[in-house]
Order: sequence, then structure tokens, then C-alpha cells
Amino acid sequence: MSRTLNLVDGLLLMGRRHQQLGRVRDALTILARLASFRELPREVAEETQVRLAEIQLHRRKYRRARRHLAVALRYDPDNARYHHLMATALRGLGEDQWDRAAVHYRRSLELDAEQDDCLTEFGLFAVRLGYADEGLNWLRHAVEQKPGDPDVLGKLIEGLRLAGRGDECCAELRAALFRNPQDRRFRQLWADDQFRQLHQAQHEQLRSRAGADEGPILLPFVPRERPVPADGQGQVIRQDGPSTFPPPHGARPAQVPDKRHVQ
Repeated sequence: MSRTLNLVDGLLLMGRRHQQLGRVRDALTILARLASFRELPREVAEETQVRLAEIQLHRRKYRRARRHLAVALRYDPDNARYHHLMATALRGLGEDQWDRAAVHYRRSLELDAEQDDCLTEFGLFAVRLGYADEGLNWLRHAVEQKPGDPDVLGKLIEGLRLAGRGDECCAELRAALFRNPQDRRFRQLWADDQFRQLHQAQHEQLRSRAGADEGPILLPFVPRERPVPADGQGQVIRQDGPSTFPPPHGARPAQVPDKRHVQ
């Protein structure tokens, strides 16, 4: 029994190291071999399934990741991180699984509402699903947790635009600039928003002008008049005077015969 435990511990340690070093293929081989054992300690079996799920998510093998996470949730059904990973896997399977993904997002935040990645990820996802108020509430909660993070504020601004609340973007950006007056990253967010508003206004102005016209816009075309010969008949023949070819080489400088050289 001790030999088996030593083998299990050794394989799990090797799998951890390979995964941390980014050697995904080697980690997958070792952890898959470990998962094939019939009897494993509960903690080892749970960690093995979660690590296999993380690797499959990294490889975008969402169905395989979902199977591993389903086993992990049997061991710990109230783990917020496992629900977040399950929501990510279901989201990658397509639109028919998005409602189930939202359920796992909500469950994850219900268990732990301090997850920054989950807050911003589900906030934008909820806005795209049509739950604008819920998604924006989660995004604002993320900004309250990290008021000095411009990436989190950028997710809130993106969510406001997706929800069609562009007028609220200025208020959020002004508040962020007030909190972080010396941070150029927040000034860049403000500049990007101003540029986007200007671009949108110009686009709408062009569309209104195009809609006001009754027909298509025709550019003026004036045909070039051809010269008429003096006699009124025949064609105009161009007559140029003869020209000489340029010389093949330029003039060479004269050689001085009595030029002395320094020895």
C-alpha cells in the first residue's frame, strides 16, 4: 500500500510541475495515467480531475473539460472556482449551453462574490445575454473592489456600450479620473471614449446626409474636347522637332602631368 501511495504522490507532483512549467502534453499524460487508477485518495482524485479540466480548457476541449469538472463537483459541490470553470466550459460549447453557463456563474458568485475575473467575465456575458441590469451590477461591484484597476473599468465601459448606455460612460470615467488623477491609463480610457463618441457622431451625420438625398450621388463628368484640325478633316498629327541623344559619359577632369605624390 505504501508503494502505491508513493507512486500516486510522485505522479501528482510530476503533473503539477509540468503544468506549472507549461508542459501541457506531459502533464496531461501523467495526470491521465493517475486518473485511471481505480482507488485514489479523495483529495488526490479531486485535484487530478480539476487539473485535467484546466488543461482541457487551455486546449479548448470544452466537452472533455466539462466531464472532468462534473466529477470534481461531486467531490466538492460548493466550490466557487469549480463552478466558474464549469461556466467557462459550458460557454465554450455554444449558444445552446449559455443559459446553463449563467447558472454556474451565478452559483460561483453566490459562493464567493470577491472573484474579480468571474465578476467581469459574467458581467459582460450577462449583458450579451440580455440581462443588462444584472450584468452591469456585477461590473460595478468589480470596479468597487478594484477602483485603481483600469482594465476592470474598461470592462464596465464596454458593458455600458453593449447595453446602449453610452451616456453613463462619461460619468464613470469622470469618477475614475477623480480617484486616479495622475494615472495616464485612465486618461487614455477617457481619450478613447471621446474619440469613439466623435467617430459615432460623424458616422451618424454622414448617414443623415445620405438619407436626406432622394437619389444616388452622381459625380460630374466633363468629356475632354478633342482638337480639330485646321482643314476640318483627317486626324491631328503631332510633329516634334529632332532631338539629339545625351552623351554616354560626362566630361572627365584634366590630368595634371606635374602633380607630385607624397611617398
